[in-house]
Amino acid sequence: MLSAFSTLTFGQTNLLDASTWTAGTGSVGSFNAYQNDASENERISGSDALGGTSIIWKAIPSGNGGQDGGWRGTFINIDHTKTYRFTVWMKKTISHDGYELFGFEAHDGSAQDTSLNLDGSADGSPWFNEADLPALDTWYLMVGFAHGSNETTTTHLGAIYATDGTVARSLLDYKFAATTVTMREEAVLWGNDTGNGELYLWNPTLYEVNGQEPTVQDLLGLSGGSDTQAPTAPTLSSIGQTDSTADLSWTGATDNTAVTGYKIYKDGVLEATLGNVSTHQVTGLTAGTSYNFTATALDAAGNESPVSNAVSVTTNSSGGGGGTIWNEANSVASYTGNVAVGTGTVPNGYQMAIDGKLITEEVKVQLSGDWPDYVFAQFYDLPTLEEVEQHINEKGHLINMPSASEVEANGIELGEMNKLLLEKIEELTLYILQQEQDQKRLHKNLEALQKEVSQMRTKDKS
Repeated sequence: MLSAFSTLTFGQTNLLDASTWTAGTGSVGSFNAYQNDASENERISGSDALGGTSIIWKAIPSGNGGQDGGWRGTFINIDHTKTYRFTVWMKKTISHDGYELFGFEAHDGSAQDTSLNLDGSADGSPWFNEADLPALDTWYLMVGFAHGSNETTTTHLGAIYATDGTVARSLLDYKFAATTVTMREEAVLWGNDTGNGELYLWNPTLYEVNGQEPTVQDLLGLSGGSDTQAPTAPTLSSIGQTDSTADLSWTGATDNTAVTGYKIYKDGVLEATLGNVSTHQVTGLTAGTSYNFTATALDAAGNESPVSNAVSVTTNSSGGGGGTIWNEANSVASYTGNVAVGTGTVPNGYQMAIDGKLITEEVKVQLSGDWPDYVFAQFYDLPTLEEVEQHINEKGHLINMPSASEVEANGIELGEMNKLLLEKIEELTLYILQQEQDQKRLHKNLEALQKEVSQMRTKDKS
């Protein structure tokens, strides 16, 4: 069916890297929590659509309608000679309240929406799916297509697949306008008014259609073992150790379908087989002893990647000191472990902790997500002032902002908080502009009324 498309030659790499998913809330990697609401987005370890254990993205409805969890990816450049295939596994639980959105955004160089229907008409909300899943508590594979601006096909290829490979429902295809330069994927739970029913999302992919991408059968796990391509090797790092443990992390493993797990080796012997996670703590080690660790990646077909780089870790001495050293090269001192100042512990996922004040001339935060200029986009869902007031009355803080209890428990991240503050400032600017327009209209109406009254008085005198 795809033979009518232009011949594409780009090598096959999943343009969505879900290997960055770790258990937690909010945004992660290139996946930005929809509307930046961490309370409606959680990643958990759970059973995936193929019966394995993976990190699953859970969209949690708040019950106030509108957006209720999910993600928007970061924008990537597009090629107009290519067709792109989007997929994601979805499962809805408990209730059909709200509906499941799966689609993309396409922008020109001025961040204006530039997506089209197949007939060439403009469509600023290109949702492949904008309805309930066929059944509750059941995994479905969503498959949607976005074509280059030169594509003339009028055939819709997208569909929802059940786990046995049957088509549960057809989906719409779209195309890019000639001015499109970037796009990003979206998967969202929308319009849930009761707070009942969670949406589970797993294994999103984005491939160019060129005959080298994994087939739908591959993604459904129905290829009869045809997947023989092993994942690429991960890059392993040491992120800390004690006298009896070693903390490891890894990045970079990719696969033609999906990375589903990892193996950790200690001195060449298998230490642990893990799910699709990116960190692991090796326990039961001997104090003051050196160990060599390596890792491999696994896919759903059981293919194992080449071995990663080797990482040497020396555990601390039983007295709590030694075991690691500072190194200096080119006037730069480096240390392989975590650093704690004024405290004896470093929280998991961090490399330095300071219990006390820090003074410096400048701090630069490099953000990976979108800067809040999206507030000024044409289709931005600006809450009404009534919705803002209701949210404040119910929860005691602004929409998408952390509560006082959350800040007390978790602190704030400077980059994310500045981003949220700018979002509120830009929303406030829109409200001011709306009020300015309302005032102008009222002033114009008042002038017209005064003029009419004046004319009536003049007529009465005559």
